[in-house]
Parts: sequence; structure tokens; C-alpha cells
Amino acid sequence: MMKRVAVIGAGAAGLSALRSLVKCQNHLLNFVAFETSDRVGGTWIHNDPFKATSMYDRLLTNLPTDVMAYPGFPFSTDDERSFVGHKEVLKYLQRFAEHYNLLQHIRFRERVIEVDILSPESANEHDQWNVTVRNEESGLVTTHQFDYVLICNGHYTEPKLSNIQGLDTFDGEVLHSHHYRSPSAYKNKIVLILGAGPSGVDIAADLIDDASKIYLSHNKKASPVISNKVEMVSGIERVDGKDIILRDGKIVNSDVILLATGYRFSFPFMAKRCHPTISSNRVASLYRLLVDINHPSLYYVGLSQAIASFPHFHAQTEFAAACISGEFSLPDRKEMEKQCDDLYQKLVTDRNEVEKHYHNLKEYQWTYIRELNHLLNRPPPTYVVENLYNHVHTVRQANSLLYKQSRYRLCNESHEGYVVVFEPSECQSTA
Repeated sequence: MMKRVAVIGAGAAGLSALRSLVKCQNHLLNFVAFETSDRVGGTWIHNDPFKATSMYDRLLTNLPTDVMAYPGFPFSTDDERSFVGHKEVLKYLQRFAEHYNLLQHIRFRERVIEVDILSPESANEHDQWNVTVRNEESGLVTTHQFDYVLICNGHYTEPKLSNIQGLDTFDGEVLHSHHYRSPSAYKNKIVLILGAGPSGVDIAADLIDDASKIYLSHNKKASPVISNKVEMVSGIERVDGKDIILRDGKIVNSDVILLATGYRFSFPFMAKRCHPTISSNRVASLYRLLVDINHPSLYYVGLSQAIASFPHFHAQTEFAAACISGEFSLPDRKEMEKQCDDLYQKLVTDRNEVEKHYHNLKEYQWTYIRELNHLLNRPPPTYVVENLYNHVHTVRQANSLLYKQSRYRLCNESHEGYVVVFEPSECQSTA
């Protein structure tokens, strides 16, 4: 019997899902992806006319292309840079879709407005799904039935806004990093950036030549090394007009408060009775961070953070496709719940972390990929990408402003599996 599979989104995760499903077509799979935009790429589309994305004009990747790439599909060798712009990443994703003939499986300008369970009497061994979509050109609404749904809608759409006392009294501009586009808008202005994660640090570096002063406000023990023009200050306690009162009692003034405070997981199309439980921005009850334990025919791809995303998506969608095709059988509910609890222990309790950081895999990302491969009896990936990822992490800590000038090349003859073509001297001192 033909299994029907829906993929929501045609960004990097959705394309990975389609590629994995294509390889399983001999298992009688009928699949389609629904994409709101008129093109592939998801969040990597700069100024998408059909939905908001988080790409700003001069954004460069945080990771080298050799780390970012899907396994077996490298970035173009014509570009010697290791850290490229959003245009190059979008071209890469378009080339990936074309190379594997994925475009024929995508319905563009089709927005998913609801995913709901079919009535119990219509279900067989597991939940089946009604997926309702609206054609954004004609307005036509249609509902389709599927046996499986892979949710690949990304997690850079709903900004997480800080609940700061008095922020509404601020005598200046307040915006989230999601809406930042160009440093020219902040020429000769004082900018306070709240948050020293990748977005906050990158935007601070982007503003250096335009803003008159930059404060990077955070509560991390170790401050990133950027520039003398960027002053590290503690987190915000409250705001009173033009005054920004910090947690250490210091008062600073700023023309702009830019909130680099991350994003909330958002699944607005999920019906209430099958919407996942989200606690402190942790999506609960996911086996292997992927399979909804309450509805095992539902897969959430790409929720993890602090990862090399494309290889991670690949591992997840290969596992999902194996489950759907019958190559791998999921354990029973009790075992899935136990493993979910064990992972919480590993990622939160043992790390002495707070729950909101549950999806920040960091070094565990590599173990996670190897575990999924092991379950499918597939060979583990080499350590080359992991080695380069870890090296770049160290270089970034040495100098967050200059590290993207570095260039690397994979090399089988090197013990680490890569060679350093160039690194700024400021990045080499502690690397």
C-alpha cells in the first residue's frame, strides 16, 4: 500500500527530507512538500517577498562551507572562501534541489494552515493526518490526507522578546535581530545589543564601521573578543526613558536597543489536540529529538541548535525516512519515553543547564549523528568535519571579529583531515 508523506517547508531541512524520501521511493512512498514562498531556501532567502526571514545584507556563515555542507554534496570549489554570504548558501540549496530533482515534489505558494489528526475510525496502526493548505495566489483552500508528516518549518520566524521592565518607555528605537538588515541605518548612533550569542556578536561586528558606540549586553562569564569599539556590559535590569539600567547598577544611554535574544519554536498550523507541549522553549516528548512520542507518525526536523545544521538535518531525515519506509521500527512508547528522559538528564541535568537550553546540542551533536547511524546499521561519519568544527569554535573564541577571514581545506593527507590555508594572526594566539 502506498504511504503518503507530507513535508512542511522547502528550506534546508525540507530539502534534506525530500532527498531522503527520494532514496526510498522503491518502498512505495508518495510524498510532497508545501512551501509558502515561490522558491526553495527558507531562512536563507534574503528579503523574501512572501515571508519574513532573518537574513541581513552582509551576513556571513558562522561555519566553514566544508562543515556546513550536506554529506556527499560539497559547496562550489570556485569560491576559495570558507565563510560565505547568504547568496552563496541559497545558490547551494538551489543546486542541491536541482541536482536531486527535488523541485517536482514541491508545491510552491502553498501555505499549510492546519495539521490535524484524522478521525480515529480512519486510522490504522498509527495516526493519520489531514493537512489543510491555502494557495497564496488563488486563495483556494484544500485538505489532503497523509500517513506521515515531516515538519520542517524552521525556528527563525517568531522572535523571542525579553520581558524587560520599562522597555516600552525607551526613548529610542527597539528592534529584534530578526528585523536587522543593514548597518547604514545606524550611522553615528549608539547601539546596545542584548545577547552575546552568534547573532548578537555578528551584528556587533557588522556595525563597527557605522555605529558611534556599541554596547554588547550579556550575562556570560566569558566575553567574546570583537573590537575595542564594542564595550561589554552586564545584562539589562530595567529601562527608564533614555537610561538603560544594567544588572550591575551601571547606567548607559543608547539610541537603539537591539534584541539578539533568539527565537521561540512556533507551529501555528498544528491543531490544539496534537500540538506539541513546549515548556521553557523545549519541545517535549520527542524521541531522538525528532519523533513525536504521542503521535509517532509526526516528525519535527531541525529543532536542535548550536550544531552544524545541514549534516544534522541529513542524519535526522535519513532516520525519519528509514522509519517511514519500514527499514527501522520504532521502539514501544515506554522505551521512547525512557530514552527521552535519559536525554534530558544528559543535556540539562548533567550539564547543570536550564531547560531552555535543552535543544543546544553543542558537542553532543556528533554523538547524536553517530547514534542515529548506528541504529540504521550505517557507517558512522568521519571525524573530519567534527575536527574542523571544533577548531573553528576555538578560533572564534580568540577573535569573533576576524575569524571569518580564515580559509580551510579538507585534506585526506592531514592527520586532522583538514589544513589551515589562512588564519589571521589575532586568531592563532589561542587556537
